[in-house]
Amino acid sequence: MSKKTARMLILGVLAVSAALPAAWLLRQIAGEECRTYGESDRSLFNPDRGFYIQVKSSRPDRIAEAAGSVRVILLSFDLEGCMEEELPEDRIAELAEALETARKTHTAVVFRAAYGFHRDVAEPDEIAVMGSHIEQIAGVLNRYPEQILVVQAGMLGAYGEWHSSRYLEDSGEGAEENRLYILRQWEAFLDPGIRVAVRRPRFVREAEEEGILSGRLGIHNDALLSTDDDMGTYDDPGMGREEELLWAKEQLLGQANGGEMPTPGSYSVPENAAREFALLHLGYLNQEYNKDIISGWSAIPMGETDAKRYLEQHLGYRLFLSELDVKRFSLAGTLSGDGLAVRIRLCNTGYAPLPEKYRVYVTVDNGEKKSYQEVELPELYQICNGESVGKELAVPVPEELLEDTETLVIGLKIAPDAARTDGRDCVELANDSFSYRDGVNQIVSLRREAYFWRCGE
Repeated sequence: MSKKTARMLILGVLAVSAALPAAWLLRQIAGEECRTYGESDRSLFNPDRGFYIQVKSSRPDRIAEAAGSVRVILLSFDLEGCMEEELPEDRIAELAEALETARKTHTAVVFRAAYGFHRDVAEPDEIAVMGSHIEQIAGVLNRYPEQILVVQAGMLGAYGEWHSSRYLEDSGEGAEENRLYILRQWEAFLDPGIRVAVRRPRFVREAEEEGILSGRLGIHNDALLSTDDDMGTYDDPGMGREEELLWAKEQLLGQANGGEMPTPGSYSVPENAAREFALLHLGYLNQEYNKDIISGWSAIPMGETDAKRYLEQHLGYRLFLSELDVKRFSLAGTLSGDGLAVRIRLCNTGYAPLPEKYRVYVTVDNGEKKSYQEVELPELYQICNGESVGKELAVPVPEELLEDTETLVIGLKIAPDAARTDGRDCVELANDSFSYRDGVNQIVSLRREAYFWRCGE
């Protein structure tokens, strides 16, 4: 080995040796820290999901009462006796009052109108009268788009469930055209941001073939987990129960799907219920129908809790923070020009994705003032059943937040907009290791030390 080569080798070894402690020191000064979190088994009172109860539009007092125990109601609008093209003004006023009560109580509405909520209903002589009623009803619903979780197509038949109707007696093209007419009317007059649900998957496919309500149609299965075909829910001659469920898994993602269970049976055992709810992306379930099934779940262990609690916890979305990485702090005791580099990962163990009206914000709070940085996460509205999505972003920190403060709190806010401070409008994460206040999940604090900011406990 030549002297020159030996000298270069020694210098290289010294340079590497010197770089190691320097890199370690830089990481310490930068305050780089990655934290991982697990999902808790807590039940969360989050909006737009969970058990629901049915409330008549004529009973706004019941809506207010229900708001303390459920976040979703099925609002039934009874049109019995309304045979003229124009709905009475008092009925329109009744609906508006019910929706205003839902807004004030932060209650999501699953809406259904019918010409009688009983077996033997009298429908208008002309289906065009129904179309006129839909136009008037939609005009009221459109004033409250944020409160409407979904509009069940309704109108036809007993309970508005699209059976036992004079307009559905013909099992061929006549019945199909009448169903499509109702859907066309909802499409024509309903706010395009409001989703619609029909009774059977086949009805979704019928509408898709005609290009009606594309991307907005889900299902409400009023015979969940009952018989081999769920009392006609899965009635397509070319598809069995399993094929229908697999179709729903792929095609109904992102829709507002729900229903009720009429009778106990082998399909309603918790393990199968969890499986089918996941495939259907179920977001809302009637807690009163069937009470025997739900009370039976309470006695059966599932996960870390009982089956009733477990299944309710996973209706709709259930988000938790699985990872947080915060880095880039300056030596001068103030944050560097590009602020914080934050990387988050959110996991959704719920049966359905988060509704698209919600946005994710990283918050920085000094106890008196907050800043908000929106996180663009389009994939978040497509994940569920244990899937996760991550994002890294730069979070600028205004100088006014750094003045006269020794602590900053980094949080996550999931809400329709950053201005919401009522926790009932926001999403609480299913984590145990941090608190939830004023709609913000407060994750980690940063302490000002002599030369840099460091993550606290």
